[in-house]
Amino acid sequence: MFGKILVPTLCILVFGLKGFAQSPVKAKPVYCDNLPSAYDAKAKPKALPVFNTKTGLEYRVQVAVLKDTDPRNYHFHNSLAARYQPCEQVWIVESKKTFKSRAEAERLKAELERLGYPGSYITTIVSYE
Repeated sequence: MFGKILVPTLCILVFGLKGFAQSPVKAKPVYCDNLPSAYDAKAKPKALPVFNTKTGLEYRVQVAVLKDTDPRNYHFHNSLAARYQPCEQVWIVESKKTFKSRAEAERLKAELERLGYPGSYITTIVSYE
């Protein structure tokens, strides 16, 4: 009688914990709840620090956005990396390298499309130097 209850209970606990441990999705950070529309002297929370830098544009190639999927289950090309976006709770699969020239990014995009990533696209990044 005791075994009839204990065995199914243990199975449920073990399989439940196994699925929980493999989940790449984490809870959203607190800062995701009330994002300010701008950071300036009047905004709350206080303004971000300002540095004497110049802005520039760089480019990166993205090939996938994964929701409810662990990127470790796939074997992407070695020029790619996956990074987690906690507020959106998605994984972005993109080029490890950023490019100063859009033409360089276009070349990688064409190569990745040739290798089987037909939905590749280029994103623009603001960099600070």
